[in-house]
Amino acid sequence: MPSPDQLFAKLRARQARAWLWVQTLILLVQASGRRSGGDVTPHGARPGPVPSGQRLSRLTGESAEGGGVADDRHTHARDEVRRDRVLWPAYATAARYLVGLAVPAVAVFLPIGLLAASALALLADGSVAVVDGDFELIGAPDTSLLAWSAAVLVVSVAGQAVALPATVVLATARLVGKGVSNSGAMRAAARRWPAMAALVLVGVVAFTVALAAGLGVLVWTGAQVTAYAVVAVLTLSAMPCLLAVAPVVLEGRSARGALARAYRLTGGASWATPLRLAFGVVLLPALTVGAVNWAVSGLPIVPAVAGYVLALATVPFQGAVIARLFLHRLVIKGTLAEFREVVDGLPASTPRPAGRVPVLAALLLPGLLYGGAVLINPLSWLQVSETAVTGNWSRDLDSELAEEDGHPKPELETADLRALYAGPGGRMVMLLDGSAEAQLLTCMDSGCTRTRFTRAEPADAAGGYTAAGSRLADGRLVVSTWAQEGVNEDGLVSEESWRARLGLLICDETGCVPAPDGKPITEVTQSSQDRMVALAARPGGGLLVAQLHEFPLSERDADQEGLSITICDDPACTRPRTKEIAKLPADRHVAGGRGLVAGVGPDDRPVMLRFDRDTGSIFVISCDDPACVRARVGQPVQAGSLDYASSRDRGAVTVMAVRADGRPLIAYRDVRDGAIKLLDCHTRECSRADTATLSEPGRNTAPAIALDRHGRALVAYQDLDRERIVIAACTRTRCTPTPVTTIRRGGGDGLAMALDGHGRPMIAWMDVEGWDEWDLIVTTPLNLP
Repeated sequence: MPSPDQLFAKLRARQARAWLWVQTLILLVQASGRRSGGDVTPHGARPGPVPSGQRLSRLTGESAEGGGVADDRHTHARDEVRRDRVLWPAYATAARYLVGLAVPAVAVFLPIGLLAASALALLADGSVAVVDGDFELIGAPDTSLLAWSAAVLVVSVAGQAVALPATVVLATARLVGKGVSNSGAMRAAARRWPAMAALVLVGVVAFTVALAAGLGVLVWTGAQVTAYAVVAVLTLSAMPCLLAVAPVVLEGRSARGALARAYRLTGGASWATPLRLAFGVVLLPALTVGAVNWAVSGLPIVPAVAGYVLALATVPFQGAVIARLFLHRLVIKGTLAEFREVVDGLPASTPRPAGRVPVLAALLLPGLLYGGAVLINPLSWLQVSETAVTGNWSRDLDSELAEEDGHPKPELETADLRALYAGPGGRMVMLLDGSAEAQLLTCMDSGCTRTRFTRAEPADAAGGYTAAGSRLADGRLVVSTWAQEGVNEDGLVSEESWRARLGLLICDETGCVPAPDGKPITEVTQSSQDRMVALAARPGGGLLVAQLHEFPLSERDADQEGLSITICDDPACTRPRTKEIAKLPADRHVAGGRGLVAGVGPDDRPVMLRFDRDTGSIFVISCDDPACVRARVGQPVQAGSLDYASSRDRGAVTVMAVRADGRPLIAYRDVRDGAIKLLDCHTRECSRADTATLSEPGRNTAPAIALDRHGRALVAYQDLDRERIVIAACTRTRCTPTPVTTIRRGGGDGLAMALDGHGRPMIAWMDVEGWDEWDLIVTTPLNLP
């Protein structure tokens, strides 16, 4: 996670930009209001200052000269709401009486929010996590969560059909100077709920028609501008549906009568009134909420709290705009009797001042509960730290081609991730290798928010051979590389003189260097020869190098390939000893170098795993002694029919971990149905094994495996059907799957896992949607059960 200084610096920058946008919007709307103007008087002139006596006589309909001036207590209110400016005076009223106007929204939505959160905690107990200080539902929602979402939406809309009209009543009372209690306003709104429900239904249908019409225009013509224009015009024409809230609750009209009333009052200001409603009730509140959420995004706890408070605080502003605009249009288009009827029809009740402390406490209560639940975590939900390592990286390939020290800068592609290790100093290091030279991406902190990207192999290393790696006991890494000869300055290969030799690189925090005094381990003389390499550190500080290779032409069998091992007494392999130990069925699909895994038990006895991607078979080769005088071959997974589309598209990779007793644990993706499975081998060569199925059949990516400090097998994989990454913690074949994060794009073949310096599993994975829409993500469960 970012440091507090980084978080607050980001917050200050975003707040400044958000406030600039809000100010710009205010100026634009203000200018728009001035340009559109108010409604004109019946004689075509804007109403100007009028002496009080004349204004009173005009509003009351009586002659001031005759001395019969009526005591009209509504005169001041009518003069006030008749003014052309509507939006900002309405906002000023809402701001001045915010605490009192917020009571209906708080009274309605606080219980709904608490009940919804309690139900969610019960329904989503197995798929909720605290990710970077905020609650998050992991993966695609199941049926129960979809039902919960639908229920919350319906109840919230029903609650809004009470809270907004009640707020309109209170705002109207404030505008005309009449006292109305909160309970009276709530009762008045509740009595009109059937009409409000019908009005909500009409509004939903109207906006759905607008969106459907725009979509139809887009599909028919392909013109986006025209489609947006159609949606905008139809949406503005439906805006009087919002104004109809006032006739429903203030005049007691039905939904049909309220709509007719709203459209009659809109007459003469057919564009100004819808625009005021659009800006004042919809756009400005939504933009304000969006700007604040954007400004505080990335901070723990704050976005959820701010979102809840703003959702309640916008209702008073929306209600004030509707109330003032209705009264404004009523003064212009209606009669004095209608205005008096509205004022006199307000609930007759004695208002009590809304206590600031209770209302503010109710506004902050959900936030306090949310923050306490996140910080204390009373239900022991999974806590996760997650970083998009490449979130700020450029996707423009040309931007990565600048020269640096005579060589191109390192580049990262979506299929490059090979392995993850706990490197020197406890820093996590990723081995990356694809079409170019192998590279290392080092996390400079525990959350991988700062990284160092360096080249591992030299620029002239032979292509076509995937680098293998292993972690040494001192934290350094050893990486395989192929040095080639017989390539001219133009990069052309001379088949007669070309050769490549397998060597080793030793990598620490400063970079990679050729192993000192290291000897070539093997040599190939044809660029078309396939070589698959796997490395494993030996307990005594040496190294094991396993290779799959073709036989010489004189001994070649098209259906077989050889497995050899090279035993080294030191990481540099200064005295390599190579031995052929097995013949295995040939696999022409080398799976990017991932079909061979090497391991060494605590007793220094080698164990190798070979996955045959042609048939889905798994072979385990175990040595009876450290020198591998005798090797045993087991086949725990037999050959079967292979669905090429389902297996190769998502990388049918097999991984292995060797336990303290030398017996392997093997995780693999079954090529028959796509399920992730775990083999608990009874013998070193895994001739007998128990099988645990970790996932449902379907689209699952190749797994990664690691042994935690308790000896459990941790198997991580991408469950693409449910859009989540899962870690299964297994004791023998008793496994507990735990979803740890959500796949937000499309996932990818790359996934690697290792334990960090605190013994926690860190997962590096690729989330890919397109060639320029992908990220390398690092996810660390902090309290995996």
